[in-house]
Amino acid sequence: MLLHNKKILLVGLGLQGGGVATVKWLVRRGAKVTVLDAKTKTELAPSLLKLRSWQVKYIFGRNSLANLADFDILVQNPAVPQNHPLIILARKLRLPIVNEASLFFTNCPAPIIGISGSKGKSTTAALLGYIFKKYNSHTIVAGNIRDQIMLDVLPKIKPTTSVILELSSWHLEGLGRWRLSPQLSIVTNILPDHLNRYRNLKDYAQAKSNIWLWQKKEDKVILNYDNIWTRKMGKCAPSQVYWFSTKQPVARGSYLSHKNIYYRDRNKVVKVLSVSSVKLLGEHNLGNILAATVAALTSSVPLSCVRWGLKNFKGLHSRLALVATRRKISYYNDTTATTPEAAIAAIKAFPGRQIILIAGGTDKNLSYQALAKLIKQRINHLILLPGSATNKLVVNLGKNYRYVRVSSMQQAVKLAKRQAKPNQIVLLSPGAASFGLFVNEWDRGEQFIKAVKKLA
Repeated sequence: MLLHNKKILLVGLGLQGGGVATVKWLVRRGAKVTVLDAKTKTELAPSLLKLRSWQVKYIFGRNSLANLADFDILVQNPAVPQNHPLIILARKLRLPIVNEASLFFTNCPAPIIGISGSKGKSTTAALLGYIFKKYNSHTIVAGNIRDQIMLDVLPKIKPTTSVILELSSWHLEGLGRWRLSPQLSIVTNILPDHLNRYRNLKDYAQAKSNIWLWQKKEDKVILNYDNIWTRKMGKCAPSQVYWFSTKQPVARGSYLSHKNIYYRDRNKVVKVLSVSSVKLLGEHNLGNILAATVAALTSSVPLSCVRWGLKNFKGLHSRLALVATRRKISYYNDTTATTPEAAIAAIKAFPGRQIILIAGGTDKNLSYQALAKLIKQRINHLILLPGSATNKLVVNLGKNYRYVRVSSMQQAVKLAKRQAKPNQIVLLSPGAASFGLFVNEWDRGEQFIKAVKKLA
């Protein structure tokens, strides 16, 4: 797609960095860019500051619209829903609609490994990248990952680069529009998420399916055999299907047996290593480990590199990350737990430990029954941040369960310190989105880290 002198409307600048990276990438290629965003200049100040020296036109305001006849291409920010009036109108006018993912795929000179799923995609991508870098030093991990935005890293990629991308369902919607899928794709699982954007779980799963839907016969897809939705996908995939399972052996892929990790490709079975050798915290991460193992070995990465990676990878920043230990109290940042299932996994990662939980935030039309049940069984003290998900969680907790509401992260951490005793854990695992009180989930985590570091 030629971009020089094309008039491009970017819908949704946002504050996550992807919009800024997209604008810069387009302008460098000679495009004439106009940015439209429902937020005000003040709300978008951090992003606008990064674009202050770039030639860009802006349209701001909640009711802002643009004359699509003035543009050649519309770029849809991943956070902009399909039912946005401009997206609907652009489809009717047959105006080309792209997003950062489709721009990346059509301009990337190297094969792509794409990873998606409701939980575990960031950890799987990071672990796989860690393994690949032992094998190929020119490995790039990017996508829906903090500080590794795909269009920022695109100019660094050569045909010999190993490219690993974490892809959200919103990225995949854009790929589906252009019938694009990575040569090797992974779906970690499909669980209830983003139901404030999708009509139901089936629609959400359909968006995720774009990661393998447009593959060729020689391409490969790695799916979770233990998840009902991804198992169904295996029956429809046009490419070679590999599996991973924590519960049973699979004919082709990776699985657990007697606390060991195995890889099988038809009749050939290889013991990778013992689960006890893995440093990554949490039983829920075993599926991510298996998925990364399959992806590496099917990509001809030596078994020695895979073993090294699994033994040494300790996890991601903001995912069950130990921030500090103060007076024998451990503080863990799990701000990326934006669903109830993610918070449940975090709590279960500390069996037998007493936990003070900081949770709550904005609802994504999800159920909080299971999380409430586990909280009543496992959590000594519950501290709740404001938001619609918090209100739903409180209803599910019932009248007899005691909790404390706070209005800021600093207040939450100070209260947790007063309640905690030596050898206990203070865990930030919200189980909800961060909208409202925080700029985004990263801001939520950073405020937690700052508050913990201020403790005496």
